[in-house]
Amino acid sequence: MMTILQVSLFSCQMIQQTWPNRKVVNLKILLNGFSSVFENPERYVRAAAEEIREKTSGYNCIDIIGHSQGGFISRSYLQLYSGENGYPGVRNIVGIAAVFGGYFRPISIVEKIISYRHSSLIVPTGYWKSPYRAQAYSKSSSIICKLNGECGEPIPGLDKIQQLKSFTCLYSHQDEVLSPPSTSRFDFYAQNSTTLQKIEDQQLYVDLGLKQLFDQNKFHTFEFTGYKHNEFVQKNVGDVFFGCLKGVFEGDFSCSGRT
Repeated sequence: MMTILQVSLFSCQMIQQTWPNRKVVNLKILLNGFSSVFENPERYVRAAAEEIREKTSGYNCIDIIGHSQGGFISRSYLQLYSGENGYPGVRNIVGIAAVFGGYFRPISIVEKIISYRHSSLIVPTGYWKSPYRAQAYSKSSSIICKLNGECGEPIPGLDKIQQLKSFTCLYSHQDEVLSPPSTSRFDFYAQNSTTLQKIEDQQLYVDLGLKQLFDQNKFHTFEFTGYKHNEFVQKNVGDVFFGCLKGVFEGDFSCSGRT
């Protein structure tokens, strides 16, 4: 079973044609486009998890492909729901220009719209992370703060991360939507600056278990030169899926560590 989050219909059709022995499901969450912005982040993630459970009934494990915000939802599902209470476990996770490491754009109007003050109203506040407001961030109880274990609680779902067969991240430094563009590989800004800090230089690399996955040849990052945000799932979709993901979705379909 392959679950797709916020990827174009054309991409889904191409995936299904390429791997006809895999069932491909493209999820629509709540009111779709409207709810992807104007909704409580916790409710949105919970609704996505329920949709995944409903559409994948009968499957013990799934592969998830998430583009853009869909990548953040994929990560949230992995750490908060995977393999629990009837939710299928995640075997492979793929983030395509995904919001994995957080999002911050140092423009005043954006900060006013997407800030901790509106944390219950707008989905992007779930992954908003200001490097200049560390205290407010740690007290925000935002989803990304919880996933990173930066709100005073242990990181959830570490065992689910370690059970993955692969964690694949695709990104482009020319991505005009994400900030930073390489947040899809968990890079983010250093505290009190907009200096980019690679995931390998962050404590999170160890704490989240990504280094362990890398040492096991399970954590992979691919840079695409010149790609804009939506080109990953539009005109260049063949390059993405055939070039990088062929090895992910072929071969053993079993669920590692699960029945």
